[in-house]
Amino acid sequence: MIFLSYIYRGKSRDLRKIITATLKSWMAEKIKKINYVQNYSLKDQKIIKMEEKILLIYTQNENWLSDFLSKNFPQIEKIDIN
Repeated sequence: MIFLSYIYRGKSRDLRKIITATLKSWMAEKIKKINYVQNYSLKDQKIIKMEEKILLIYTQNENWLSDFLSKNFPQIEKIDIN
């Protein structure tokens, strides 16, 4: 079993629906959610602060999970955690 990491910037209610759909479709065996990660960026000399959530999704097949999430939930972005 491997895990893939994703970032989500939307509402918690929508995230709950995404987690439920992913688990019920058997694309993931378990999902861990890390709340309220702070993202700071500079745009036009202003600091932009955004709250994000990190998902660690455990799966047996990386390709199936990536295809499923990209087709059904484009608001989730895959990230690499080293």
